[in-house]
Amino acid sequence: MVIPPPNITGRLHMGHALNITLQDVVARFKRMEGCDVLWVPGTDHAGIATQNVVERRLSQEGILLKSLTREDFVSRVWEWKESIKTGILDQIRRLGASLSWSHERFTMDEGFSKAVSGVFVRLYREGLVYRGERMIHWCPRCLTALSDVEVSYVDRVSTLYSVKYPDSSRRNDFLTVATTRPETIFADQALAVHPEDPRFREWIGKKVLVPLVQREIPVIADEAIDREFGTGVLKVTPSHSMLDWEIATRHGLSPLEIMDQTGRMNDRSGPLKGLTREDARERMIVELSSEGLIEKEEPYPGSVGICYRCQTVVEPRLSMQWFVRMKDLAGPAIRVVRDGEVRFFPDGWKNTYFDWLENIRDWCVSRQIWWGHPIPAWHCQTCGEILVGSEEPSECPKCQGKPFKPDPDVLDTWFSSALWPFVTLGWPESNPELERFYPTSLLVTGFDILFFWVARMVMMGLHLTGQPPFRDVYIHALVRDQYGQKMTKSRGNVVDPLEIMDQFGTDAFRMTLVHMASPGRDIRLSTERVEGFRNFVSKIWNAFRFIERFAPVSGIEEKLDPSAVQGIANRWILSALVQSVQDMRRFFSNYRFDEAANTLYHFTWHLFCDWYIEASKAALAKSEEDPERVETQRTLRYCGSVLLRMAHPIMPYVTRELWEILYPDKRPLEEFTYPDFPALHPDAEDAVREFESIMSLIGGIRQMRSQFKLNPSLELGGELVARSDRRNRYERHLPFISRMVRIRPITIATEGAETIEGVRIPFADGYVTLDLAGIVDVSAEEDRIQKDLEKNHQKRDAILVRLKSREFREKAPPEVVEKDERLLKEAEDESAGLENALTQLRRILSRGGKS
Repeated sequence: MVIPPPNITGRLHMGHALNITLQDVVARFKRMEGCDVLWVPGTDHAGIATQNVVERRLSQEGILLKSLTREDFVSRVWEWKESIKTGILDQIRRLGASLSWSHERFTMDEGFSKAVSGVFVRLYREGLVYRGERMIHWCPRCLTALSDVEVSYVDRVSTLYSVKYPDSSRRNDFLTVATTRPETIFADQALAVHPEDPRFREWIGKKVLVPLVQREIPVIADEAIDREFGTGVLKVTPSHSMLDWEIATRHGLSPLEIMDQTGRMNDRSGPLKGLTREDARERMIVELSSEGLIEKEEPYPGSVGICYRCQTVVEPRLSMQWFVRMKDLAGPAIRVVRDGEVRFFPDGWKNTYFDWLENIRDWCVSRQIWWGHPIPAWHCQTCGEILVGSEEPSECPKCQGKPFKPDPDVLDTWFSSALWPFVTLGWPESNPELERFYPTSLLVTGFDILFFWVARMVMMGLHLTGQPPFRDVYIHALVRDQYGQKMTKSRGNVVDPLEIMDQFGTDAFRMTLVHMASPGRDIRLSTERVEGFRNFVSKIWNAFRFIERFAPVSGIEEKLDPSAVQGIANRWILSALVQSVQDMRRFFSNYRFDEAANTLYHFTWHLFCDWYIEASKAALAKSEEDPERVETQRTLRYCGSVLLRMAHPIMPYVTRELWEILYPDKRPLEEFTYPDFPALHPDAEDAVREFESIMSLIGGIRQMRSQFKLNPSLELGGELVARSDRRNRYERHLPFISRMVRIRPITIATEGAETIEGVRIPFADGYVTLDLAGIVDVSAEEDRIQKDLEKNHQKRDAILVRLKSREFREKAPPEVVEKDERLLKEAEDESAGLENALTQLRRILSRGGKS
């Protein structure tokens, strides 16, 4: 695996923590499966983002970018990189990441830079890279071009202005245009209508006047016009709109640019010169209104493109840039996913991947910033010829002149990132690691860089190496706050992973992330959840203190033959252990991290701690030589050994520490394989059924105690009646049952010879009677339970109404629907318990009992 390299822009966030944790789980699991694991660490130079960070720091020192030379600024960024890199890698180590640290790479280290330059030159010579004047997305803040996927879209309500354009020959006739950008009117080159729109057929071929400047422009017909938007008439402004540029190109219209690179109006904008885009818009509204050229204004909800780094509204701009032709690269990348050579988890993400690649546009890869990989192109200062090559030419082949000036632009960060899986392994040089580990096995990443990174890695990997860069792609969700809001500084809800780890421990934090990593669902993180898993870590610690106390390392034979185990509880826990390990192995292999963590939690807390440790106490109280005690001690230590190994991929710290305490003479935990088992006892299934029947009986008694709201520490009298052929089964577990449900030594009776009259709790092979005489007022309790039952029915019915609503199921988040389904099940179980308690009370009342 290769780590998605963190940017050298600052501290890691929750997304990094989730991503690194999931990869580490896989790495540790695969090592324990016997695999040779190479997990490559590294960092990304992050061109625009890092330049912005360093610019801000310089500004805080009173240094402006324009006061520095390019070389001085780049030197400052390298200083920043060295100062921040150690901190980033230390944070990764704090998460417990077992990376192959000797293989660390940086996207601008010497070998990587050489490879990037070589790839650009190769693509250029293959005709896949070209330089041309095209409409691109431009950030007026960062002063650079952006690719399509570097533009984020946010919902905003703007104003739609209906502006009148007079007919050039009949000034009283108008065509009305709806626009949200009146500040660009002076750059209009035409008005366009749909050729089949009957409202404007007579206008096609006529000329109208640009408002305020009286410049003639034609009315043209184009099928790209949306007849339903606004008035059905589009103003064609080719220098400030992607769509308009395409229309203008089809109709031979020239662009007129009235805005400079900083987003201010230029000399061609007349009275708007020097104004910002926003101020120019306000001025135009005033001027148009004074001339009576605004027909109406109305709110218009829509989306606005912003720079993905600084959030400034981007500007479409005609610019000379370097591009990569993408259509030929996209075809093979689509094929390998369709053919199953590359698999997505969850599978649904491949449809998003297909949709983007099937509609892909050429990739603008040049950036007008200083930090990044220089574009390996050279401009002849004599004739202007541009030559592409990794080294500066000795002379110009066109004019034989020199000197040359290097191209001022740098490559898009994602160009070098697209080479990450194979350049990190030494490509383009051949070496054993590249041959052994490429293609890589798994990429773990967030869905937000599916286009930025994943698709481009597939395209570049296939084109440059002939193989896809990875076999599997696991797409994880976003980590949000407990209310489902995105974590942002402006909301004040950002949670620092280091602070969480300091407060609750790394293992608890990792377990929380893994447990909540359900496919296709964002993680709603809260400190309460992490605290809950800190309790889980404490539960494990206390369980092993119990093992160390009652099954110490000295004097106990470690070896256990599961097929020879005799104790019912011992057979049961070994069977549960085998099933849990098999389930976890399957879940890890299918990247169902949440299910693996849930299995671990259920086995550890509920089966091992809550049931088995309690069940073991009777045997452990026997004499030291007693075979049942010895077998139970061995089973405890055996289960402990397996439990630490099965938990290790998720919780490496506590498992390693406990291993060193309990098994000091063994090899380090990491060197053991993931658990595997010999055959269990031939009667293991019978033991499982027997012990589970005891668990069910205990559960029924606990539920009845809960219905009557009895103090958990209150001891009751009780009597068990069982079928004659099952009497022995329950008789040997009476001490365990008594201790678990707080019943004074429970007795066993034959049906018809009971000695206690009270509340009956049925189970599969009989019933238990609880003596509540003098403890419960039966009449009052009947009234209370009846009221509780009615309240519970109301709660159940309200949930049912929601769940039966089609609108609710379609619009509510999946986790909300699942929560209601869980609450419904709980309400139904509660009703069943209350109804049973009510039946028992009425039986007592019918026999004349009151208390």
